[in-house]
Amino acid sequence: MAHRTLTILEIDFRLTEGVLVPRSAADPWLDGRPPHLPCGPGDLPEVCLLPGDPARVDRAAAVLDDFRVLGQNREFRVGVGRRGEVEVGVCSTGIGGPSTEIALVELARLGVRTVLRTGGMGALSARIAPGDLCVVTEAVREGGAASWYADPEVRALSSPEVRTALAATADRAGERAHGITVLSCDSYYVGEGRPVPGLEDRAARRFAQVEALGVDAMDMECETVLAVGAAVGLRVGGLLVAHASRATDSWLEDYEPAQLRMLRVAADAAARLSSEGQR
Repeated sequence: MAHRTLTILEIDFRLTEGVLVPRSAADPWLDGRPPHLPCGPGDLPEVCLLPGDPARVDRAAAVLDDFRVLGQNREFRVGVGRRGEVEVGVCSTGIGGPSTEIALVELARLGVRTVLRTGGMGALSARIAPGDLCVVTEAVREGGAASWYADPEVRALSSPEVRTALAATADRAGERAHGITVLSCDSYYVGEGRPVPGLEDRAARRFAQVEALGVDAMDMECETVLAVGAAVGLRVGGLLVAHASRATDSWLEDYEPAQLRMLRVAADAAARLSSEGQR
């Protein structure tokens, strides 16, 4: 069999005593650095916030002191700052299960021990208004990536100490944070019952199915954070802000203030969890 010469774009290598050592396809880490996250050994603290959108990583500068961005690769943007005397990491996951799985596995191997999803959601319950904060108790499982880490009958639950820290921190901040069950789905449009031309009936049937489940909200990442994170040894949880309400068909056009409220609570909870872990 003829062997094709690899291009410089197809091989990542280091120079060891004059010999090029290729990266392993089965375990594509190199010198302790992952193939996706733009950071390496010792770069991250033990607690990390996980927004979906890379642009939201920079918003953490409003709530963390000495915030600095370590880098960005694809949808993964990583930064570190301080809340009081405690370091807190921030790493974007991108949209959906597959990219979130990558972030979780690489963060765990880099030494992170606790992750808090910080993101938006669509409320289904009329008790949750756009702009409200919500502490995730459980994610109903419909995604694909998490199925490789936990059997379907295994519930995707937040870690009790993380859930408690988020709820207590929100209460101290004067925030009413709902405890919720969220349905995580790999589809934003038809999968969340949004009409697409030619597929209106299918979307309507899907939304009726979702309503029958009795969940409080929908998102695209919580299941992966809770199920995959737990499987790789992380403490896990989520603090979400309602960007929309399907119950009232309302949309939060300017969600910057709500995002900042959420980030302050999440950063304080992260600092508390980090301090508890060091005792």
